[in-house]
Amino acid sequence: MSVKLDVPDAKHVVLSVRDQGVGIPPHELKRVFKRFYRVPSRSLSQVKGTGLGLFIVRSIAHKHGGKVFAESAGEGRGTTVTLELPRSSSV
Repeated sequence: MSVKLDVPDAKHVVLSVRDQGVGIPPHELKRVFKRFYRVPSRSLSQVKGTGLGLFIVRSIAHKHGGKVFAESAGEGRGTTVTLELPRSSSV
């Protein structure tokens, strides 16, 4: 896993978390942010979880005026989740 923090401009901060896990099929990428959603896959049947983690991340991002999205080249190829938030004006 790798974590990257970037400040692309004076108004935003971008945090990206990349893993080399089971990946996500492209047609499922937007669905993973829904409450209790788990990608239907035999390879994930042994992975525990409630389907709330990315839903919570999206909720927090939206409450702070940010956004979050996921990218994956498909099953078996890992996933990158990117969180973009506005910088605080007090910084």
